[in-house]
Amino acid sequence: MEIRIHTESSSVETFYQDNPALVASILKGIQSTKVFASNVITLAGEYSVTTFATSRVNRVDLIDEDLPVWKHPDDILDVVELSKDEFRERSHLDDPARLERRRTPKQTGEFALVFVAVAMTGGTRLFLAAKIKVGLPAERLQRLRTLFSASTVHFRMREGGTAILNLKNLVWFTVNPGPDVTPIDAWPAHHLVRGGESRRLAHTLD
Repeated sequence: MEIRIHTESSSVETFYQDNPALVASILKGIQSTKVFASNVITLAGEYSVTTFATSRVNRVDLIDEDLPVWKHPDDILDVVELSKDEFRERSHLDDPARLERRRTPKQTGEFALVFVAVAMTGGTRLFLAAKIKVGLPAERLQRLRTLFSASTVHFRMREGGTAILNLKNLVWFTVNPGPDVTPIDAWPAHHLVRGGESRRLAHTLD
């Protein structure tokens, strides 16, 4: 198993364990919602011990063939990482005429794909696609907020494996298309595209 620790300074430290029994022991002790619960994350090898301050860790990657299957909040069926180019293409950010308006009505019980851009402390950005089951109108906004209001969110990595994101270090996130229910505390404003006029885009990613 490979373990990658991403810090808020954008450095990535990589660790490995090739003993199946020890890999199983590590995975048995990991709960996605509690990875960042303590003040430190410590990894002990045969020759050294490395300790990270949890508040300075943005993300932990686990790469192995037999990773545990962790559930997402209700109605969140799957979350997978995308490259920046995949995100822009699939969310149609480079083709505004094809952008789905936020107020496009959704039917309760149908499935929808939403694209999420995330910014972490230190300037790191990542891009996700989430498959969701559309809930009742009164629940739709809350479902999306729930995904990023917990202490962590986990997702499938593009090359395989699972990543766990430390949401205590979240700076902002943008959902395309956004929920068809407007938050009552939202400011009604469109994002200003760099070098252009104001358009109804979710967020510039440059």
